[in-house]
Amino acid sequence: MQDDMYYHADEVRQAAIGRWPLIVGALAPHLEPALRKIGKHVSCPIHGGKDGFRLFKKDFNQKGGGVCNTCGPKHDGFELLMWANNWSFWETKERIGELLGLSPRHRRARNSQRGQSRQAQSNQNVTVPQAKAQQAAEGKARGRSEPADTKTNLEDRSAAWLLELQEKLERQKSVSSAQAHKSIQRVWDECVGLDSPSASPVWRYFTGRGLVIKRSSQWMAGDCLRFHPSLPYYEECEEEVTVDGNTSVQSKVICKGNYPALVCAIRDKSGKLLTLHRTYLTQTGSKAKVKEARKMMTVPDDVEVVGGAIRMGEPAEGVLGVAEGLETALSGYRASGLPTWSLVNTTLLEGFVPPDGVHTVVIWVDKDKSHAGERAAMVLKSRLESLGIRVVMLIPALPIPARAKGIDWNDVLQTQGLLGFPNPRRLRADLIRQEVAYGS
Repeated sequence: MQDDMYYHADEVRQAAIGRWPLIVGALAPHLEPALRKIGKHVSCPIHGGKDGFRLFKKDFNQKGGGVCNTCGPKHDGFELLMWANNWSFWETKERIGELLGLSPRHRRARNSQRGQSRQAQSNQNVTVPQAKAQQAAEGKARGRSEPADTKTNLEDRSAAWLLELQEKLERQKSVSSAQAHKSIQRVWDECVGLDSPSASPVWRYFTGRGLVIKRSSQWMAGDCLRFHPSLPYYEECEEEVTVDGNTSVQSKVICKGNYPALVCAIRDKSGKLLTLHRTYLTQTGSKAKVKEARKMMTVPDDVEVVGGAIRMGEPAEGVLGVAEGLETALSGYRASGLPTWSLVNTTLLEGFVPPDGVHTVVIWVDKDKSHAGERAAMVLKSRLESLGIRVVMLIPALPIPARAKGIDWNDVLQTQGLLGFPNPRRLRADLIRQEVAYGS
């Protein structure tokens, strides 16, 4: 493409919608393992390891995003390719535009006032048919052409398995939303409250994590934690299928058994149920021996889960604590008495939207070797402070063990007890004192 030509970002974004599997497959072939197991954790193409990266299954066709456990989320295909290929935004945009066969735009040269006047005078003497012919000739001279059937061209050049993936994701999108809503509500309705005698596996689990907490109405308010006595656990497996002599690998969802489970409701700012987070347990209160003992249910396509939280209790006088994991949030509450909500992961932490009336947010930060928890907390802090909300970040002082990926405040509770936490009276006094200064 000529130096004075470029692709308009909005046009590239629009043309890429619904075609990200083909785009990523063509421009980042080293992401093939993640594409073949979309939605599942695979080895990170940048940092290695076993499970440090995955692509977002829910809306990958439309947006093309993914998440690296070390670097954090890549919200769309542009961010993903910039990260995966070490490209600038400009280079990414140009490469996608070229791949899709879009028509580039021409940079307009600055003409002198006299030149503009002459051109205007000349145009007045040109008929409409002549003007169209002249524009076509100028476009041809600049190297522009009419848009080709870019969809056919890209599809013709893409591998069969990528085409199948794109079609599969599109089919799932068309039927998954209603099914997801129905499944979420069904599982939630099958649960019982934590005050039920049958919920003893949950309380044994809490005790095993050092969470000796009273069954008070304060942190249990909001109906966000329930117990399911026998929740099916499904796992996606791959198997080889041979048809007419052709062998292919197909995914198959298999029920591995039923387990007691702690089920948490993720709700939005208004309290609306978005989806459920499940922790599969044993009757004795340990985590179930399954591949993923903690799993979030599918998020419906018409729901945006970012901004939601597991809302345990209500803010106290405008102060609210937040943390990633449920156990970390309960540890923060146990040590400080501040209502603390779980945001599940770094993506939801970054996008958290506090309810009206909250003027101070305390973040119980995860301390990771990758610094992912601290980066997510800083993103949230910066955004909330721009809205006039004061933010206090609390990071564990303990060093990270050599073989661990990180530590959180539940690790502190289990190893040091309440002595490893800020003094609750001093913390509350500091919050009140700083709030007076903040509001004065």
